[in-house]
Amino acid sequence: MENNNLTSETIRYHYDMLRDDVGKIVDKLNGNLGFYAFRFAEKIKTTEVVYDTPDNLLSSVGIILSKLFMNNKIGFYVRKITRLPSEMKRPSKRVKIADCGPRETPKSFTLQVSQAINNAFPSIFTIDMAEVVEKTMPKIQIDIKGQSYNISGGTGFKGRIIFEDVVYRDLVTRKKVKGKSVTLILPVDEEYESDNENVLDGIERFCKELIPYKETRVEIAERVLYPKKQSKIGMKELLRQEKENKKKKKEEE
Repeated sequence: MENNNLTSETIRYHYDMLRDDVGKIVDKLNGNLGFYAFRFAEKIKTTEVVYDTPDNLLSSVGIILSKLFMNNKIGFYVRKITRLPSEMKRPSKRVKIADCGPRETPKSFTLQVSQAINNAFPSIFTIDMAEVVEKTMPKIQIDIKGQSYNISGGTGFKGRIIFEDVVYRDLVTRKKVKGKSVTLILPVDEEYESDNENVLDGIERFCKELIPYKETRVEIAERVLYPKKQSKIGMKELLRQEKENKKKKKEEE
């Protein structure tokens, strides 16, 4: 297997796949982007479990806390997303909090998790994030199986495209929705900016069965699992909890 590790920071682009024909898509990319080679690398399998409070406090303010099973490693991660129209969105960056065991929960790392969330969501609020972490529970599970292809170019450019079968699960109601998608992983180095544009342009021109979107995995899961549900919890809920905490502290004094 060719080694095509992306050692620098990367950016991810996601696509819906309208027709399940991986071989045809790869042939079109190899045939029309002659300066780049798309070669099969490996089969992948990942699972992401998203944690939140019973009233979805974290996700309502754009904080995604999850446990990721990937490449025989398990860890807790946090990232911040913006609830903006898709055309205004920018890819979110996932930050690792700590390695963990398969049975451990965020409550096992309350201090690290609460600090990471406060760093991802700097604010003037005095809400006790540790108390929020203690209330978290597994809400959504995202299972991915796929085929990963390395992308290489003559300039030293390296990327990856992954064709995925995805299952979104609501861990509370047991609802399950299946889908097919594609993830394109490209380097952010300025020296490869033109290569990135060439690959993105090639996919847009020659792969009409791939429809780009700017949602994160978790946003997609929320959309397909809760199509009519709109969260009404956000800044007001944070302020309310902040007032309750202040009142509680005064009573204790």
